[in-house]
Amino acid sequence: MPRRFLVERAGEHFDLVESPAPSEHHLQEVMKMNPQLIPADDLGLDGDLLVIGRETSLASGSIDLLCLASSGDMVLVEFKTGPQNPDFRHALAQLIDYGSDLWQMSLDDFDRGVVQRFLRGGHAPEHLAGCHDLRDAIRRAGWALDSEATDALLERLADVLQSGDFHFVVAAQRFTETMRGSLEYLNSTMRVGRFFLVEIVQLSGAELIAHAAQVVASPPRRSTATRASQGKTDEVAFLASLEDGVYRDAFRDFLAGCSALGLALEWGSKGLSIRIQTPDRNLPLSIAWGLPDGVSWQGLKYLAVGIDRTSLARTPSVAAAAERYLAAVEAIPLGRVPNSAISARLFDASAAPAAVPAIIDAITALVEEVNETE
Repeated sequence: MPRRFLVERAGEHFDLVESPAPSEHHLQEVMKMNPQLIPADDLGLDGDLLVIGRETSLASGSIDLLCLASSGDMVLVEFKTGPQNPDFRHALAQLIDYGSDLWQMSLDDFDRGVVQRFLRGGHAPEHLAGCHDLRDAIRRAGWALDSEATDALLERLADVLQSGDFHFVVAAQRFTETMRGSLEYLNSTMRVGRFFLVEIVQLSGAELIAHAAQVVASPPRRSTATRASQGKTDEVAFLASLEDGVYRDAFRDFLAGCSALGLALEWGSKGLSIRIQTPDRNLPLSIAWGLPDGVSWQGLKYLAVGIDRTSLARTPSVAAAAERYLAAVEAIPLGRVPNSAISARLFDASAAPAAVPAIIDAITALVEEVNETE
């Protein structure tokens, strides 16, 4: 039975009724030209996506749509061109091929060989006119990122390219249960990468035509336990890199305390960030960082505890709790103020062993307050 949407306009009410599109190709063109239809929130991403490739040639063929999220995650979209299972399998196979083309590509090669080629070609949208590279495009995306946040986005994108942890989307007008079963199998068995089915619908009525898209199949949300297990090798290597044994034990206690509180341990190319889920965004808020000896990021070093206020501005529901957390962190003895735009305190090998219990207490209080707001 076709779906109906009740529309009110100037005091009048009328129905828009789901109706078949002229062709799959028609729906493809609608979404390609209007990528804001892609339900980013249902993909676990925040805000509208930035198109950085449309019908872009890769080694395996031309990818229908390539998008970037403000988190640095990448979305590969392929449109199913027919109603049968072979068409669906072909779209899935193409996505995996495209993922393999992008996998382990350096950020610079990706920018020069994919994004800049798209910006110079005839498929870039008007708002990206005149952009020369990926940074230019990000500035035009409307995400209001400062330079530090842009650097963090690019670092995450570099990690995604190296790991191949892409968001794979098959978009079509209809999917069968067999297709959903294939997707569930892929999401259950693949170590990296997440697969989604997005249904595109056309509605008509009162001489109007509307289009909508919704996620109809997706992987389960990755739990903290899953993330921790994926980062276990990184944790071992990170702790082994700390030369001071007392500092190493203190850091191990810190990580164990964060895991016990249900926080996400996100490992990157330089270290890790400790993240807490908030009601406002799908992307968790970073509240602490760990950097190996001799490594810095955004001016942070060692065990850094605090919050990036640029990110905090996007999570207003926890602003008061975050300010109390920052005040508690600032009161911990031996913490050093970093040369960074991030509000934090640094605890090196000499300070961390005594400070970790108080740090865990401050984080515990924050977690309890945030949980009460949900």
